[in-house]
Amino acid sequence: MNRVLYASLFILLFRLPIQAQQLSPDQLQTDFARFRTALAEAHPEMYRYTPKPRFDSLFAATASQLNKPMTQQAFYVSMVPLLVALRDGHIKWIVSGRDEHYPFSTDRLFPLKLYFLGNKAWIVGNYGSTPVPVGAEVMSINGEPMAAIIQSLLPNMTFADGDRTGGKLEDLNSYFSGYYATFIGVPDSFQVAWRSGAAVKTVTLAPVTESMIKAYREQHKAKSQNPFRLTISENQTAVMTIERFWNEKNEPDFRQFLSESFRAIKQQGIQHLVLDLRNNEGGEESWGVELYSYLAQRPFRYYDHISVRQKKGFSFPAWSSKLYRMAKWIVVKKRGNGYVMTHHRGLRTTKPKADAYAGKLYVLLNGNSFSVTTELGARIHADKRAVFIGQESGGGYKVNSSGIFAITQLPNSKIDLGIGMFGFNMANVSAYPYTDRGIIPDYPVEPTAEDVIHQHDPVMEYALKHIRSQTPALTKDE
Repeated sequence: MNRVLYASLFILLFRLPIQAQQLSPDQLQTDFARFRTALAEAHPEMYRYTPKPRFDSLFAATASQLNKPMTQQAFYVSMVPLLVALRDGHIKWIVSGRDEHYPFSTDRLFPLKLYFLGNKAWIVGNYGSTPVPVGAEVMSINGEPMAAIIQSLLPNMTFADGDRTGGKLEDLNSYFSGYYATFIGVPDSFQVAWRSGAAVKTVTLAPVTESMIKAYREQHKAKSQNPFRLTISENQTAVMTIERFWNEKNEPDFRQFLSESFRAIKQQGIQHLVLDLRNNEGGEESWGVELYSYLAQRPFRYYDHISVRQKKGFSFPAWSSKLYRMAKWIVVKKRGNGYVMTHHRGLRTTKPKADAYAGKLYVLLNGNSFSVTTELGARIHADKRAVFIGQESGGGYKVNSSGIFAITQLPNSKIDLGIGMFGFNMANVSAYPYTDRGIIPDYPVEPTAEDVIHQHDPVMEYALKHIRSQTPALTKDE
């Protein structure tokens, strides 16, 4: 499920923020107990990546810190290592009534938009009015080396399934100012050392506000297009772009789009199809199954099983889907030491559509290819159906926890914890050698800061060059 949808839901459900008041140790321990109980009762595969003994040690270490009064922010930060240990990019930890990316500070925010690759960052925009050299590399902020800043933030970021950093770097591309404010500080000014060529210079910048950052983002937002698009060229090549696996009112019907698109692809004899799934954070699970039914070359099972932690009601106050609460007595069954969902389209054997595409397929991914998008990519990859180009997906190859969420608000700190209740385990993926990675592209291509500034798309260019070459394989230097 798309994380943006659930973040919006949290803001609508809960609007009970507290400011900088001190929480007593008793209040902190009460909230800690709710937090731990909620994970234990709702998360479908809590120990998937971090074994229970290690988790128990982390819980004990965190509980021992809650022996003195804390602010809401201090408690929020103290609990983050437990969330990171889940290595579940769908987990939600949102201060009630606040934007999840700016939970405490709405002013005194870092004023530059940065682009991150590895341990480096480059200036690609300015939220304020102070002239800065776009394209320059940032060497340090307030005397702290940029590499050290990145390495201090990554361990506090949850947008990753398994051992992934790509999704976290994509998050920094968009929300670095918020992460810096939450985990490093909100100084009165920012001394930025930057390098362009051989010259290293320093400039002191005034902070900006959350509203200024959002205004910048709105001003520079890409021109609105249909979220599902097909472009057919004259050389038997088509590009299908799927921005998300959900739609809003007055947008094209997804199933109709697929039906019409693959009919056109078949009629026009398309031999090369580029499926662009970059920056697609997911949506409806069944939509991934539907799309793959137009790409599969043989009957397939999408999911092996869908795990659920328990069938009974929770012992803590929580919001979840009323429909699921009513239906779980029918659709959730005991299996081994746990429970599984028994009714989902992805659990059945699905036949390819009559107009299923049989030509060559190329899939484009990046760190924001997440959730349902990574599931679809994993199915395509496991079936050896496509060549993958771009960057490693943000979601996990073999499983992700999403679907319907259980949401509880911690009673004293007023922080909302959201837990995806279903563990979607992909079918027939045992041959993939990594247990904690996403889809690793066959041909890695990483856009540079210059590409971002000049809106150049080297990933698409690489794919189209491969198609034009008409050779069965690429070298990484092409």
